[in-house]
Amino acid sequence: MEVLMTQMNEEPGWLKLDLDAHRALEAQRVSLQESQLDILKRALLRADSAASVGSTATPMPRKQAAHSQLKPPPADWHDKFGECDRRTGHFQVQLHEYVQFADSQKAAYRLALIWLEKKYPGTLARLASHPGGRGRRIVAADQETLYTRSPELAKMAEKLTGDWYVDVNLSKEQKLSRLRTACRITGLEFGKDLVVDL
Repeated sequence: MEVLMTQMNEEPGWLKLDLDAHRALEAQRVSLQESQLDILKRALLRADSAASVGSTATPMPRKQAAHSQLKPPPADWHDKFGECDRRTGHFQVQLHEYVQFADSQKAAYRLALIWLEKKYPGTLARLASHPGGRGRRIVAADQETLYTRSPELAKMAEKLTGDWYVDVNLSKEQKLSRLRTACRITGLEFGKDLVVDL
């Protein structure tokens, strides 16, 4: 995969990429406002922090937003039911001024949903009425309701918070799509108010 930097007569902040590099770069995009150079810098920072395995370094938050001071979430916002079966990196979750790094995409997805419910009570109830696709709901009050067309999959449901269950057997794109839906119903802008760096 060859990446060529811009020539003098081209617009700064743009990269010349072959098709494979372009697809790989665009797969990392979290908002339409960021340039390809911003995406590449974030990916390189993530790769650099992943390379320092065993160090005590914590990755820097990707986006400092308009908030003067980022801080950890309140203690009752933690995922009490989620278990990280494998650590696959540092995935940033940021809701307004609160930021935390999760150990997996699944953990980041779960945290984002929990935080939305804590900050905007009733989010999960509204989200439960939205179909998630393929006969699955995004969240449900019981395991059987989560998988409307395949009740035998109910054993795959994971407890999220309170009485809510969530489907986590999802691709990265499905997780992002569901988080965008959650932002829409709460009146937030995904990639700005809620940032989940998968």
